Amino acid sequence: MRLIAATWAPVWHDAPDLWLDRYRAALAEVKADHDTLVIFPEYAAMEAAFYGDAPLDAQGWMRRGADHFARYCDGIRALVAETGATILSGSGFAASHDSYVNRALFCGPEGETFVEKHMPTPYERALNMAAGRPGPVIDTRFGKIAVLICYDSEFPHLARRYVEAGAEILLVPSCTDTEQGASRVEIGCRARALEGQVLVAMAPLVGEVTQCEVIDVNLGQARVFCAPDVGAPDDGILAQGPRNAPGFAILDGLERRLGAGRKETHVSVPDHWPESESIALTWDCTPLVLK
Repeated sequence: MRLIAATWAPVWHDAPDLWLDRYRAALAEVKADHDTLVIFPEYAAMEAAFYGDAPLDAQGWMRRGADHFARYCDGIRALVAETGATILSGSGFAASHDSYVNRALFCGPEGETFVEKHMPTPYERALNMAAGRPGPVIDTRFGKIAVLICYDSEFPHLARRYVEAGAEILLVPSCTDTEQGASRVEIGCRARALEGQVLVAMAPLVGEVTQCEVIDVNLGQARVFCAPDVGAPDDGILAQGPRNAPGFAILDGLERRLGAGRKETHVSVPDHWPESESIALTWDCTPLVLK
């Protein structure tokens, strides 16, 4: 089995639905099949709206993206049917009651579910985007999977909740417009892999789309992390793609890595979480003035 995280660069198209040809070609390039789990980045779904003349501000792009999201998901479903692969689609704006959320489609031959971003960034909050619904742990042939979209990965309690519910793989699609932002998500992913002793795969958006204010500049590098422990790489990096350029991080033999971080280890952070909390609750953190 293979876990493939895409470093994806969206482009502007001459006509609707040409984005689907790019996805189809990418899946053919990596020979995606029934034993392949593929992750596309945060806001990659916006590419379905990249055609024609669209001089919009951020609010306008949010509405246009939401108008194209269902069609994008239909394209992902078609690709799953063609290849047999399981795909976490790129996320995008989706209408939710009287607001918008950041939503992605998790789709495989066995079925599908939507996942949403829990923690909107300050930029998304300025657009009046809402927090997404709590997502499920998805039981698949690849293992138990949970999704943390970009900023979600920087909050340890979110990942911990999923790990305690049985998640073995955390998927982190991301979209950041500075090297600092890309580093924050990467640090979050590495920390979540260490704390949970699980696999964490990050799939970032890259490149420039000057016509679209919300994803005009994008930086990052697809990587798959584990806890750096017995039998793992010293730096905990299992696979990586090119930096700030399109490509893929490909982890072959996923089934051999699954659960390996807990079978023989020097440390066991998940087992000791309750103990650390008990200690923290007994602390007297009143500031001490040294004399």
